[in-house]
Amino acid sequence: MSRTDRSDRRNWVWLPSRLRFRVLGLIDVVALWVVVSALVGAGAWWGLDAYRDSRDYCTENQELRRMGDECIGVTAEAYAFDPDLADVMGRIEDENKAARKSAKPVVSVAVMMPYTSTTPGAAMSKELIRHSLQGAYVAQYRHNHGAATDGTAVQLLFANVGEDLTQWKTVTDELAARRKGEAPLVAAIGFPNSDTATLESVQKGLGRERVRIPAVSAVLSSREMEHAYLFKVSPSTDDLVDALKRYVTEEEVNRKDTFMIADEQKDNYVENLRRVFLEEFGEEYGIRADNAVAGRIALYRGSKGSDQGDPQDFRHAVDAMCALRVKTVFLAGRDADLLPFLETLDYRSPCEWGTDEEPLRILRVSTGRDPVTEKTRMRRIAERNHIEIVTAAAVDAPRWSAGSGGDEQVPRFFDDFAASYGRNFAKEDTDALNDGYAVMYHDALTAVGTAVAAVRTDKNNPVDHDDVYDALRRGSPSARCVGCVPGASGVFTFVDENIGLDKAAGNEEAMVGRWPVCKPVPVVTFPKERQDTSPLYRTYQGRGEICPSP
Repeated sequence: MSRTDRSDRRNWVWLPSRLRFRVLGLIDVVALWVVVSALVGAGAWWGLDAYRDSRDYCTENQELRRMGDECIGVTAEAYAFDPDLADVMGRIEDENKAARKSAKPVVSVAVMMPYTSTTPGAAMSKELIRHSLQGAYVAQYRHNHGAATDGTAVQLLFANVGEDLTQWKTVTDELAARRKGEAPLVAAIGFPNSDTATLESVQKGLGRERVRIPAVSAVLSSREMEHAYLFKVSPSTDDLVDALKRYVTEEEVNRKDTFMIADEQKDNYVENLRRVFLEEFGEEYGIRADNAVAGRIALYRGSKGSDQGDPQDFRHAVDAMCALRVKTVFLAGRDADLLPFLETLDYRSPCEWGTDEEPLRILRVSTGRDPVTEKTRMRRIAERNHIEIVTAAAVDAPRWSAGSGGDEQVPRFFDDFAASYGRNFAKEDTDALNDGYAVMYHDALTAVGTAVAAVRTDKNNPVDHDDVYDALRRGSPSARCVGCVPGASGVFTFVDENIGLDKAAGNEEAMVGRWPVCKPVPVVTFPKERQDTSPLYRTYQGRGEICPSP
């Protein structure tokens, strides 16, 4: 057979023309469907992958991963966690961009906390989240545009660990990966609740030997929240209760007709507070743990923790207080529990709780002064029932805002902070600073910024997380207090509590506390404010430390 014959056979020329057209058309159609099917299949797989990405991630850059109803992860860009946060997050994002465009060396600091509050018992309310970010922004702006930061700039990262704080591993893994490169991560601030998740986020996350990122908490106070890499800006519960004890001793508070109301939830903060109250006041004020049977201690279920039972039910406690004619109450609970307790006192009121000469005193500790509790309605409840609330706090914004230049208890850097806050967040309520969170988050970031500036003064190389850790724990309190943190809540520093311990005596398990030294602890009263004329309580000052003016 010739080559021409074979070619004709392959081209179907030997068929009649009409039949040849049908055969070739069928082949073309089959081939076309094969191509179309392949393209459709490839497109379907691509679309499925795209759908999976959009389903698994909240952002196109995949920095925030969708976990349940939340977006977990770390980002330097503003994300719509909640409409209430749009303004402050937008300001921080703009400042981040300005920092990166500047000629300054840039470091990153993560703000590690929840960014939503939609469920009962969430770790932070919407207001506290917003105020915390606002305080951090004021500190960021002042660092980046200040004259005392040795030419460095700070970029803030939004690090969302979820409403219940349990998604910390995803966040800490991401933070560990950001320690190198441009704008290296040097620290994290935040850590709002004294609970297991917070401690594990440092023990098993940031504070691991191969990670070593210093964590600076703004508001932790439980003494069980201790780790070599966990610094605290807030006074510890021990210091808050100690300040409270000094105050009530000087005021000669009733020590006989006493009562303790304690949250029974498995909550590290309230468990620690209950223990410290019993240790400090138990024997002298008749509230020993073993006399609970006698009715001087009542338990209730707080708002945070298990959802079994009726939360914040104070009826049993109030009835017992009435029967015992109580005059001094120790409240071992969270801020959110105070309001329903006062309402129960007012509603179930067959007793005369107090008099002008001897009010019913409720002793408690807090980060600040709860704006909700100090509203007009609560003031009226307290006044008509002759109730006085005595609180040892980390922040007393109302007194500091009203304080004159002669008030030595007003921190010297508070006015500048409050003025900057007012300029940037003029639409906030006038009592926005009262809860203390804006002040404390400002001071947490200021502590990191002070450490960054100190490192830059000592070396020409880029600042890293190890440098910042060393600078944070290098505190040396004195009258001049070189290297101290210029906090809005007062001047303070950190020291290593292991220094000077006699290990030869067998003290091998000394705690590395990383608590603030020389931190002021004001004691405030409500509804009538009594100006405490005694010397301002400063943490560790009675243990040989010399503190500068606050």
